[in-house]
Amino acid sequence: MDISLYQASLPTLVRMLRNLDQILAKAAAFAEKERMSPELLLERRLHPDMFSLSRQVEIIVSGAKGCAARLARRIAPDDESSEFAVFNRGAEQSFGERLTSFAALRTLVQDALGYLEGIPQAEIDSAPEQPISVAKPGEVRVFENPRSFVLRSVLPNLYFHITVVYALLRSAGVALGKQDFEGAPAYQVRRT
Repeated sequence: MDISLYQASLPTLVRMLRNLDQILAKAAAFAEKERMSPELLLERRLHPDMFSLSRQVEIIVSGAKGCAARLARRIAPDDESSEFAVFNRGAEQSFGERLTSFAALRTLVQDALGYLEGIPQAEIDSAPEQPISVAKPGEVRVFENPRSFVLRSVLPNLYFHITVVYALLRSAGVALGKQDFEGAPAYQVRRT
């Protein structure tokens, strides 16, 4: 069975961003119920050398939007200089500032969902098959083709960062389960 590049990427990105939004909503309700400072939850880290929960969410959003833009060729392969301004933040914030509320993070996720849902399947599936580049401080990562970019970088990165957010909130006492991470089942149950 052959699936298109769009089918291999955007539906999963959208699904996981929706799940992330619901996870953040539960975290906000937990903080309010427990009279806990949301900032304390948003600054949690699994280890001192890891990013905070807030930054994990920002990385998820940046990665999802950046993936979609690259696959649709909305970011020119040779124009990586504006990437941080476009995908790491909303236009109103500069790189490096932390979002300090669940509402701000949920808005970031909702904006990303709107962006992803606005990209037609044909725009990605008809894009030329050529290398994908991603600028990082001090380097540019070049992927041989869009498929390797999605399957070997984007999706593993997405799952890693969402897992960290889930683990941080679960360890803080937020009542989350596997279904919160996975979202609505992608299967039907038949009783035997």
